Order: sequence, then C-alpha cells, then structure tokens
Amino acid sequence: MPTLLPLRESCFRRLCAAGLCLLLALLIPGLPPARAEASVGQIRTDDILCFGTPDEASGFDGRWLVLDPEHTSTGEEGIFLISLSLVGGSEGEPLVFREIPGVSVSFSDRGEDYASAHPGSTAYQGSDLQQWCAVFPSRYLSEAERQALLPAYKSDSAISIPGFGIPLPGAAAGTVDFDPAEDILQGDTVFPLSAEEVTNAAYGFTDSRARVALYKGTAEGYWLRSPHIPTFPLDVGFVFSFGAVMDYAVNGQSMFSVKTYARPACNLDRGRIAALEALSAEDGITFWRVSFSGGEPNIRDYDLSLPAVGYVVDVQRLISIALIAIPLALLILLALLIRAVVRAVRRGGKHAAGSHDARLEMAGEADNARRIKS
Repeated sequence: MPTLLPLRESCFRRLCAAGLCLLLALLIPGLPPARAEASVGQIRTDDILCFGTPDEASGFDGRWLVLDPEHTSTGEEGIFLISLSLVGGSEGEPLVFREIPGVSVSFSDRGEDYASAHPGSTAYQGSDLQQWCAVFPSRYLSEAERQALLPAYKSDSAISIPGFGIPLPGAAAGTVDFDPAEDILQGDTVFPLSAEEVTNAAYGFTDSRARVALYKGTAEGYWLRSPHIPTFPLDVGFVFSFGAVMDYAVNGQSMFSVKTYARPACNLDRGRIAALEALSAEDGITFWRVSFSGGEPNIRDYDLSLPAVGYVVDVQRLISIALIAIPLALLILLALLIRAVVRAVRRGGKHAAGSHDARLEMAGEADNARRIKS
C-alpha cells in the first residue's frame, strides 16, 4: 500500500500541470489555433468571405469582397458583398448586357434609330445580364447558401460623375450622366452594382484602382446596371479595365472593342451564418470561410491570395493634365514662331538698309567720276 502513494502523487501533479496548460491556452491571447471560429461582428469592410463552389471555366472563385459588414445595399441589417473576381459565361465567354445583333455604337451613330424602335433597351429588368444573375445562385451556391441571400428592392437615382472633362458628342459637359431607374431591383438576390454604388467611397471605391477587378488574373471591364441618359440611348454604365466609370453599348459592339464580364453583388443575412472560420490574414484583410444554417459545413478550398493588380493608368488624370499641357505647349510654340518672324523681319530690314547705303555710295562715286571727266 505505501508503494502506491508516490504513484498517486505523480498522477495528481500531471493532472494539475495539464489543467494549468489548458487554462493558459484559453487565457493567453497569443495562443489561438491557426484557424479559429469567430463571430460575425469580427467581419470588416474589405474582408473576404468564402462560400459557393468555385468554377474554373466561368472564373467564379467563391470569394466575396465585403462592401459593408453591417448593412445591405438598401440600408437594412445584413452584409453587402461583391464578387472579388469577375465572372464570365459557363464556358468563360464574355457577357453582354443585352443581345442586339447588327448594331454598333459610335459618336456618329449612337443607335438612336434602334433605341427609338425598341424602347427599354437599356432597362436592367429583362436584360440578358439580369437573367444571368437570376440563375447564378443555382449554378454556384448550395441550398443553404441561396437561403442566406436577401432579396433587394431598390430604385436608383440619377447621377452625374466626372468623365474626361472635355466636350464630346453626346457629353457636352464632359461628364458621364445616368438616368434614374424606378424599381430597378425587384427582389433580385444577385445583381450588378449601380454607378452610384461603384463610386461610393464608403464601400472602398476611393479611386480607379479600387474598382479594378480581374478575370482569371487579367484586368477586364464589367457591367453596371445604370442606364445612360438618352444622348447615348443604347449605353449603360461600365467599369473599364483601368477602373474608370463610363458607359458602353449594351451589346458590347462599339467603335472600340473590350471584353465585358459580370461582377455580381448580393446581400447576405447575418443571422444565417452558422460558422465563420478565419483562413488567413494579409495586409489587414481576413479571409473567412462561411458555413450557413441548414447546410453542411463548408469545407471547400479557396484561393487565399489577394488580386495582383499592377500599375493602373489614371486615364482621366492624364487627360486633365493633357488639357492643361496642350494649350500651354501651343502657346509656347506660338511665342517661338512670333519670335522667329520678328528676327527674320529685323534681319531683312538690316539687309535692306545696307543695300540702300551701298547703292547710295555707288551713286556718289559715279557722280564724282562724271564731274572729274567734265
């Protein structure tokens, strides 16, 4: 019996040590697990939520950028998200806002005849893009993920944003102007942004670079839902690959050709988030893998790297500088030309005066010679 006492004391010490280690692990903040469960309140603007089934063919990667962690696009409780990357068709093909064959828009032909014969050509409801957004959830999201999307009901106000700052046909003020759109979202769960939303600094869109998005690693353009004013009756809002917000023909047929993709947005019900797992953190941005109530735990793998956006040319700023530099250069050239003309005139005057003096001198010498002879 006495031989069991040291053994009991040894077991007791081990249990105490294990309990102390467990208590320290819980109390010391520097020892969290690599992938920790978290609360919805920890989500911040510019964080990335990961849900949905990535699809290499279309470019959908299941990564959603947080625009507002507390409110939906209509100001209600929820999370406002937009796809981090651009998405194409099921085979990766570019998407059009509305299919219109045989029509191309330019400054000389803005599609007035077609728009007059086909009113509503720039309406989002009923467009090819709206239909694509409507089937998006069934293609890439599980039933539980679809149930977590909140329907959006919204009307968009008219908005005028800075353009190139120079008068152009259809844009005499040098701005890009969009019409109001009543009931443009009618319970849509997935939708493109508006011109107002994509220029809203509160959502992180502080400059052109912040609006740049990649399609399979390459910066490309994406559609907005905002209709342009009737000066370009077949144009809607569009974000070009360099981040400038302008307008583009709904069928993608214009005097210059660019690839056109979608950047779907949605509103998420915070209350349906069942689990939130921090996968990684980089530059203050956390990647969260999200599981939803009523569904299986999300164990999908996602790309945890941030988009590699290279140097972005600020076209609008370059044009603004050019508008100052070109007139200044013309003034300098004009001044140099005037100076050259003045010098030429002066040289011509001196030469003429010298020739006149020489002729007078020769005439005097001839006169003297005649006098001597006489």
